[in-house]
Amino acid sequence: MKILLIYPPGFNQSHYVNTPFIDVYPPIGLFYLNSFLLQNGYDCKVYDFFFDTWSYIEVVLREENADIIGISCLSETRQNSLKLISLIRKIDKKTKIIFGGHHSTHMYEQLLNYYEIDYVVLGEGEIKLLNLLKVIEGKLPLESVKGIAYKINGRVIKNGSHLDDLIIDLDSLPFPYSEAQLALFKKYLPILYRYPIEVEHLSQFSEIYEKGKCAMIATSRGCPFNCKFCAAPVFWGNKYRLRSPENIVDEIEFYHKTLGILFFKILDSTFTLIPERSIQVCKELVNRNLKIFFECFSRPESITEDLVLWLKKAGCICISLGVESGSKKILNTINKSSTLGTIIKSFSIINKYNLLAEPFLMVGNPGETDATIKKTISLLRLIKPQRIRISKTSLLPGTDLYRIAKEQGFIDDNFWLTQKPRKYYTYENSLKTLKKWEISLIYYEKRKFQLNILKLLFRVKSFVNSLFVRGFHSKLYSRLKFFQTYI
Repeated sequence: MKILLIYPPGFNQSHYVNTPFIDVYPPIGLFYLNSFLLQNGYDCKVYDFFFDTWSYIEVVLREENADIIGISCLSETRQNSLKLISLIRKIDKKTKIIFGGHHSTHMYEQLLNYYEIDYVVLGEGEIKLLNLLKVIEGKLPLESVKGIAYKINGRVIKNGSHLDDLIIDLDSLPFPYSEAQLALFKKYLPILYRYPIEVEHLSQFSEIYEKGKCAMIATSRGCPFNCKFCAAPVFWGNKYRLRSPENIVDEIEFYHKTLGILFFKILDSTFTLIPERSIQVCKELVNRNLKIFFECFSRPESITEDLVLWLKKAGCICISLGVESGSKKILNTINKSSTLGTIIKSFSIINKYNLLAEPFLMVGNPGETDATIKKTISLLRLIKPQRIRISKTSLLPGTDLYRIAKEQGFIDDNFWLTQKPRKYYTYENSLKTLKKWEISLIYYEKRKFQLNILKLLFRVKSFVNSLFVRGFHSKLYSRLKFFQTYI
């Protein structure tokens, strides 16, 4: 029995979106499933089609002729996941199709009712998928498998919950990547493009500077918090499950020495939730003399001087912090427990040790106004980040914010049957307003804005002069004044 696990193309080819949904790291979830199934004796292979064309994908599917195909389905790229169904059915109608991922977990009923999918694995997939394969082999009764959904006689049936059969001992899982995936890492952007300034002084390490292969590391599962916009605790559950520091560093060491990887993204949004554990990971890296580099996420309240000192010693380049807003009102609305005092203190500590402190910010949460954005700008002027990540608030199935938007009549589940990308929360403020706020945060310092305008003017000057178009300058300046109103 041959099994394929597929990550769909990153290019949304509908007329709504023309650009790829890009990440700089290979996907990790499917590779965890793959290594787990290989460990249990199954003939399994992963195809990451993120950069590939549909014609190439069809050739691969025909050549592999798999009995079972599992497909990752995220809300943003669901169209390409769904397109794979028709392609698979065209090749062989008998192939069993299994969906999984965040979108599948919360929209399983819609997927089973509208598309030719045989099963949906809900939530964390290793044990559920293994048991489902035993069902297909005739070794287990279907009703005994928890955390899956399927259709019988036109009726959708869900066995148990997506939080059933969670793996408590994460150290028992095999590492997701092996030497077989070495070529995979070469497809993704090197670290040079993500941190050009931060890695410039690392040019003596030719791999990280010129090739910069990167890998993601997951050190835990679950999140004890319940931010209204976030799908992670809904998918993984609130039970916080941890890998041991030794097991984490074993994986990093394996990738470093076997695959030549020098840069790692620690995926957990709660990596520093228990500072003592994070310090133990860092000490283990230092003790093994691993010359690697990494970035990680943190909550502001977890940052301590001792933690940041050890993060730097171990090779950390960047700490991304979930700030979201400078307005206490907004932080309370989205169930974010950080205080403005802890946010300011955390940036002060990180800056003291010359690490890149990167705030993640949002615009457009419920209750957002010009006044709350001004508070965020005031916070930025205090913490003075070198780089900012800003996102417009999106609606993801399963989150509290999605439920609120449905109650407001702003969205319903039928939206996900369209070809549109995932929806921004514009019930209270227009998309134009969200974009205006986004620009105002990017250029929170007026001097920074004016400097960029001068650079822009300098670059277009030769082009303008070559055109000799009367009135062009006045039109340009009138547009620049329009942007200045956002500051």
